[in-house]
This record gives sequence, C-alpha cells and structure tokens, in this order.
Amino acid sequence: MNLSEYTLVSFGDSFTFGEDTIPKPEFLMREPVDTELEQEYITGCNSNSYTQFLTESLGFKDSINFGFLGASNDRSMMSLESFLRSNPKKKVFILFNFTSSSRYVQFFKIDDKNEYEVVGMNPSMISSDGKVTYPWKTNYTGVNPKTLAQNWGIFRNSIQDVFNHIKQRRALYYLLSSYDVPYLTFDGINDLDYRMVRDNPFRYVSKKAVDGTYSSFLYNDDDRYVWKEMDFFNSYHKELVDGNPLLNHLTISDLNGNRNLQSYLSNLGNSHNGDVDHYISNYGIHWNIDGHMEVAILLYKFINERYN
Repeated sequence: MNLSEYTLVSFGDSFTFGEDTIPKPEFLMREPVDTELEQEYITGCNSNSYTQFLTESLGFKDSINFGFLGASNDRSMMSLESFLRSNPKKKVFILFNFTSSSRYVQFFKIDDKNEYEVVGMNPSMISSDGKVTYPWKTNYTGVNPKTLAQNWGIFRNSIQDVFNHIKQRRALYYLLSSYDVPYLTFDGINDLDYRMVRDNPFRYVSKKAVDGTYSSFLYNDDDRYVWKEMDFFNSYHKELVDGNPLLNHLTISDLNGNRNLQSYLSNLGNSHNGDVDHYISNYGIHWNIDGHMEVAILLYKFINERYN
C-alpha cells in the first residue's frame, strides 16, 4: 500500500498525546484557561509524539492525534467510531493505544437539572486510604466522594478489569473490521495480556451464581443453543497463549517479552546505560522525546513488515 495516500490517525491517552515532552505551562493550572496558549501546548506535545515521528518516517500524507489526557479505552473507542463514521471515504491508517482497563466513562446527573455530565473515571482519583483526590463537583445527584470511593472498592477488581479488557478488544476488532481500514493496536501501559498469559484469572471464578444455580449469561430452551460464558474468556486466553490475537496487535513477543511499551522502554534504558528511567521525561511521568522516538522505531518495523 502507498502510505503517502493515507492519513495516520492516532487514539489513546496522555502517552499518545505526547504529555511531558515539553514543560507544562503554569497557565494550564489557572482558570479560565487561555485557549490560544492551550492550543500551542497541545500542538507542541503532539509534534513530539510517536504519531508525528511515524508520519515523517513512513511518509504518511499527514496525521491527526486524538490522544487525550486520562482517556479511557471507552473514550478512545467513541472518538474512533465517530471519526470513522464521519469520514467514510477518507484513506486512514489507525493507531490505537490501549490504556488501563480500570478507566471508564461515567455519566452523572446534575442536581436540579435535566442534564448529565460525562466524567472520565480513573483509579488515580482514589487514594490508598479510600479518599477521592480528584477535584470533585458536589452537585451530582446521589453521589459524593465518600460513596464513590466505597463503591470503587466494591465493584472494581482485577477480574472486572480483565472482563472489560476483553470486551473492549473484541468491540474494537469488529469496529475496525466493519470499516475495513488498516490499523495497529498496542499496549502503552496496559499489561493485562501479559498477566493473563501467565495465569488465566477466570479459573478462579466460581461456576455458580449467587442464587446457587449454575451460571449462564445467555441460554435457550433448546440445548443446541446453550452458550457458556466461560468460553468467551477462555477463547481469548487461548489466543494469547497461541500468540494469535484477532486484532492486528503488537504482542508480547513483538515487545521482546515485555508486558507493554512502558516496560519495553524501561528495559531498553537499562540495557543502554543501566537507567530504567532513561526514557521518562524530567517534566513528569510520561515518555520523553527519545522515548517517543524509540516507540516510533518499534511501530515502524511492525507497520513496514505488515503493510508496506
């Protein structure tokens, strides 16, 4: 394929955005934010990201970076679906960076209004002592920081994260397949595939439901159509073990056995000069420009082998 005819479109979180490749200006911490200066910061970060380096090295026509600070996979998938639906004839190559599956989108009703606000939920919002550390509005109907922290501890766990993880990957596969666009997916900080290869977490899930009956998400009176929910999980686990995922995905093997790109860069830095933080920015917790360049080199090889 002639990549010079394609626009590289990238989806993901703050790592995709290019956060911390330049110092964060003080004006971003003040209200109201100067939108013109904010756009300059966005452009500066985006221009130092792996998306931009790949655009130049592989000769794409141009690029669009939809990376968003703190974005969940759900948010990225909504942005992707909206973009593809709005640009059905545009030649695009999609990059999708999977972030932590414990992030999700939540809709909260605002008190005394027939309005709902979208909030990106993130584990970093809850401190180790169960308090909400994120700036929180108090006018959400029936919600307060204390109950939010309590519910998070009850309803969020590693098995739930893996369940969401598989749902998101399956949904993304069918979305991309339906538009028949070239793409590459990878794990920036998500490490659930790596953990699942080493131990299938669903072997710890009880086969009985709370009421004592054997659980089955979907069933039909005709035994020929009985569908067992564990097949959904085990089939995904088998794909991982066999190294044959449905998605065109950068696997653990492609990452030289590392759990994700974050781990890949840490080990790369350690092998170079013994510094696991060699590719971490001095301005924060994200990759520096050299880190983005190394990620671009890795993705370059994969795309070149598969598509070019």
